[in-house]
Amino acid sequence: MRKVLAREVISNQALDACRALREGAVLAGIREIRAGEPTGVFEAAFKMVVDSTLAMLWGGGGGSESEGGGAPIFAAEYRQAIGEMTVLLGRPNVSDAFPLLTRFDLQGIQGQATKLAKRFDCIITSVIERRLKDLEGKEGMVFKDLLQILLQVQGRADATGRLLSDSFLHFKGLVLDVASGGSDPATTLIEWAMTELLNDEKVMTKVVQELDQVVGPNNVVEEHHLKELNYLNAVVKETCRLHVGIMARVASQPCTVAGYAVPKGATVFINTWAIHRDPEFWADPLQFKPERFLDGRFDFMGSSFQFLPFGSGRRVCVGLNLAERLMKYVLASMLHSFEWKLPDGEEKLDFSDKLGVVAKKVKPLVAIPFPRRLGKLGCEVQF
Repeated sequence: MRKVLAREVISNQALDACRALREGAVLAGIREIRAGEPTGVFEAAFKMVVDSTLAMLWGGGGGSESEGGGAPIFAAEYRQAIGEMTVLLGRPNVSDAFPLLTRFDLQGIQGQATKLAKRFDCIITSVIERRLKDLEGKEGMVFKDLLQILLQVQGRADATGRLLSDSFLHFKGLVLDVASGGSDPATTLIEWAMTELLNDEKVMTKVVQELDQVVGPNNVVEEHHLKELNYLNAVVKETCRLHVGIMARVASQPCTVAGYAVPKGATVFINTWAIHRDPEFWADPLQFKPERFLDGRFDFMGSSFQFLPFGSGRRVCVGLNLAERLMKYVLASMLHSFEWKLPDGEEKLDFSDKLGVVAKKVKPLVAIPFPRRLGKLGCEVQF
């Protein structure tokens, strides 16, 4: 299933094929931002990230009705479920430390997770069944979204047109991984990037100037612009260096690492916080300096063990290509469309973080957007 996901769903070629769906969802999200009003950066970015992912999964064809920008009608419900899931995953669970207590579910985490899993299952099942119904009697019908691609790969249908139970189960798990796995971490990094930029006027100016030069002052950002936005790319990498944390790994077999025996099933955490702040490899490690990445020495693949934002090797984050695109694209769109300022009375940004699936801000970032291209975007202005 991992090979299918990497080859057919989130390879660069597959992502290019459904680029227009993501662009439509992001543009719709930008248009919904109310200029002149305090805006939660995480909430605005989260909507664009999730809607972009869902749009390219099942928002491009007759299998699901869509809102503006290709966002599925299930998007709002799905975003809420993802938010609840992220909070649940970030909660410390006493059963992790004392496995014998697992059966008692003292904190109710298992019960909540079971209910949440049923909600996800219901949403995904509804979407798949709608698409299969639309496909009945329509040979050669092709949609541009990834749901159709996955149905073709997983498509082991019986005479009634329904997927066989094993394929159906695997497919739902695959869709859940794609739509949910990286939404919160990617959005959290966008929020951190905005925090760093609002804290450093010089860096913010460089990013905006690059966007105006590459995209044009009167155009909207499109994905093909991203490869030319070198400084923005450096900003994203520097944000990953300071604020990313690799999710825990589980040992699939016994092994020995640096002389330590790691039993099968053990949960392993890689301390990327320390690696990314090691003064032996990073000059001024606590300072936000995107310029350190302009020489192209470091990539997101973990080729150098000094920089491991998404892991490394065979088990590098399978959603890396999608996460990288969405982080850059959503951030670029927000910065190119609006000038962001802190609310009156707020002069110092809070950089405190808290434990979760990734390091999240204790105090969510709130900023006021002022449109740079109001007529083209059609944003609502409230003063």
